[in-house]
Amino acid sequence: MSVYGTEQVAGPEGLTYAALLVRAPREDVLGVLARERFSGWVGPSEGGWVTAVPDRPRGHVAARRRRAGDVAAVVAAALHVSVVAVLVQRDELLRLWGYDGTTQVVDYVSDAHVAHPDDDEAYGVLGLEDAPGLAALTGHPEAADELTELLGEELTDSESESERLVALCRLVGWPPWLVAVDSLPRRVPTGPDAHAFTRLRAGRTGVAGLLAARAAAVVRRDT
Repeated sequence: MSVYGTEQVAGPEGLTYAALLVRAPREDVLGVLARERFSGWVGPSEGGWVTAVPDRPRGHVAARRRRAGDVAAVVAAALHVSVVAVLVQRDELLRLWGYDGTTQVVDYVSDAHVAHPDDDEAYGVLGLEDAPGLAALTGHPEAADELTELLGEELTDSESESERLVALCRLVGWPPWLVAVDSLPRRVPTGPDAHAFTRLRAGRTGVAGLLAARAAAVVRRDT
């Protein structure tokens, strides 16, 4: 990725993490996530975006066995706002789901073979044509060409999807500490202190959340 910089990404290689970015007031986001029995952390508002971090990046994180991308759709429809779900898998795969209210505008897969290893015909980038939609969704339509180039670039063996995400954050104004959210519940490097996040377990806080999480664990899966 010679064009978009080579700054060091926090943490070891091979990380898996996810985040929801919601363009709405934080209290509204908390309300919907609590109602949907979301499990994870909800951060402060930064640049107009509220970041929610699922505690199971690839697993069920809300009611009705919803995963991160499913929750993004629910929140966008409930609040009539822009929501993007981000998933980085072992630093080998970047997935993006983007919604504008009830309309899905982004469904991006950086490497189809990594996403679908059992499909011999899966190859290359999927959803690159959605890059202009992502630029508009994030309020940066002028970045459409750069986003298309960034999301279409094939990584070398020495590059990671976290590096691509850092460049994406820079283009659309998202907090760069997204690549370090796997550190929760400890402090996020270069990001907010842990106490700035609200911990939800099956939509609840405190002791009630711990009890609700135990019940939810019966039906929720990590992958």
